[in-house]
Amino acid sequence: MNNAAATAFPLSREDLQLIAQIGFYAAQSNQQGAATALFKALRVVRPDAVLPFVGLALADMGAGRHAEAARFLRDEALREHPGDPELCAFLGLALTEAGRGAEARRVLEPMVDRERAAGRGDQPYVRMALGLLHPPQSAARLGTAHPHIENSRSEA
Repeated sequence: MNNAAATAFPLSREDLQLIAQIGFYAAQSNQQGAATALFKALRVVRPDAVLPFVGLALADMGAGRHAEAARFLRDEALREHPGDPELCAFLGLALTEAGRGAEARRVLEPMVDRERAAGRGDQPYVRMALGLLHPPQSAARLGTAHPHIENSRSEA
């Protein structure tokens, strides 16, 4: 954590995770303004984390702004966290929801291959990517509507 942020915002890891959970709940409950405010605040407190980027993208997607979410993930999140597999998975989700399946596949397939080769093929973001790449099997593989929210590798 950034030392200035840690001094100015003395929140525990559990506090930050609770704020993220509230933000995800807001995004799922059609409260995109509240979700956006919470995740922007988390970016200030945890500029090193990918979770605020995921939350901001999900808030856009929840409002039906899939192309904007994809642009945000590609142009901002992945610029700050190049090659991050979780961000790639959510970029693939946003692209898929925006109707850009071929582009999503170009993002997801190499990420899945890299993560499997590194022994991380069981991570929730990899399972989500596999569900996007193989839709008929997605319900069985994912188990819930948003496993990435509940079991993300990211920390607040």
